[in-house]
Amino acid sequence: METSAVVTSAMLSPITDTISSNLTVLLPVGIGILGIMIGVSLIPKIVYKFF
Repeated sequence: METSAVVTSAMLSPITDTISSNLTVLLPVGIGILGIMIGVSLIPKIVYKFF
């Protein structure tokens, strides 16, 4: 019989504190990565539409 792992809010509090304190750095990086991913997927569609 296996026991499942229990995650408490006390275990997650260091992670949430780190993310909230570094949000000013993480947000622009995340937006940049999202923009690159959208650009990579849209540019071929736009190019093929004209050729």
